[in-house]
Amino acid sequence: MKKGLNKVLAVALVFTFGIGASAYALTPGYHSFAELSAAEAAADYTIKTNDIGSDTTVLALHGGGIERGTSELVEALNGYGKYNTYSFEGLKAADNGSLFLMAVEFDEPTAVSMVQDSDYTVSVVGAAGDDEITYIGGQNKLLAELIKLHLTTKGYQVQTLSVPDRIAGILDSNIVNQNQLFKDSYRLGGVQIAVSKGLRDKLAADPASLTGYAGAIDDALSGSWPVIVSQLEKITNANYNGFLHKFDPTKPSFEKKVNQILKKGAKTPKELIENIQE
Repeated sequence: MKKGLNKVLAVALVFTFGIGASAYALTPGYHSFAELSAAEAAADYTIKTNDIGSDTTVLALHGGGIERGTSELVEALNGYGKYNTYSFEGLKAADNGSLFLMAVEFDEPTAVSMVQDSDYTVSVVGAAGDDEITYIGGQNKLLAELIKLHLTTKGYQVQTLSVPDRIAGILDSNIVNQNQLFKDSYRLGGVQIAVSKGLRDKLAADPASLTGYAGAIDDALSGSWPVIVSQLEKITNANYNGFLHKFDPTKPSFEKKVNQILKKGAKTPKELIENIQE
């Protein structure tokens, strides 16, 4: 992917523990990066970035020893050579959990800048449980469904999160939702994916599994999503009353149209694209 139609697609990868009321097993000791950096030794963490000028940025907010598997997944996606990457990594011999900042409070300047320059954002968080399952949520329901379909077609079990779940990723304060407006009018927000501990452990320990899982995400982000965006552009250019302008340019109206598409219940990424074209 090159810069053009899509400015930056940011993928923030965050591994935490828990679902529902027990969303976070790690208790954040700090509520801002300023607090963290003032109290922790600089040698106890590192920030790695690789900006290749792509329209896609992948972020790991809890990398290294903070959440096992985060940095590995970012590195796997980095290997495709399509994405800029950001990783905040804990380097302590023990107690890396003290470096944990919740996504709703993650304000490290470089990460914030990358997200604010993004049109589309995705975060991957961890969930509890030994079953190999992925939970998906976030404000960008269309992209969330697309990623879900790419994962399910690869054989992964995926469940859409509901609003009451604490890691549904729907809050405006979540860094994943602080991206740019689509078409300068629509706040799409981002997608938050929660991966169970059982699946995360497998991904971290098995290179083949990691490659397969990262490949499904890559297919969604660099393959199908640009097709969807291109289709939306065509509809807009062909007819002012098309998909993007059929309703008033407000988030509720946009969500109404997206919900109409999702209710059709696509079973594959191809079907989802076809439903948008109708």
